[in-house]
Amino acid sequence: MMKKGLPLKWILGGGVILVGALAVSNLKFSDNVVYFYTPQEAFAKAAEIDDKTIKVGGMVKTGTVDWKPEDLALNFIMTDMQGIDIAVSHKGTPPDMFKENAGVVVEGRIDAEGKKMVSQRLMVKHSEEYKTPDAQHSVDKELLEKSMFKN
Repeated sequence: MMKKGLPLKWILGGGVILVGALAVSNLKFSDNVVYFYTPQEAFAKAAEIDDKTIKVGGMVKTGTVDWKPEDLALNFIMTDMQGIDIAVSHKGTPPDMFKENAGVVVEGRIDAEGKKMVSQRLMVKHSEEYKTPDAQHSVDKELLEKSMFKN
């Protein structure tokens, strides 16, 4: 007498392989997910996440940037523009596009009260829109002529 269908060992083996593949892909995927808290979320969960390195994204509040190049010390306030402000301290050179009223993602540790954050890394949000140079921001033609990359 012949049995119909697949033997049980093939079904179990396929199931184990499928579960293993899903587990590995989930681990790899979660490493590459870039998630950051808003200042409001970070403030609300500060007591839970104060011992973890997190990312918080917000805006650099106008008039709060204090840059001391001799010490490489940068202090500013990050805001969600809805009343939640977080004082950020960063040691190192800020990114080139860092400025007031611009988006920033701060990676670091927040205190248990959610009011202060020590930054390990700053990332600046920028527009994906390309604009051709205008007369004010055009290439320095004299410098280009003296360049070693001249044709």
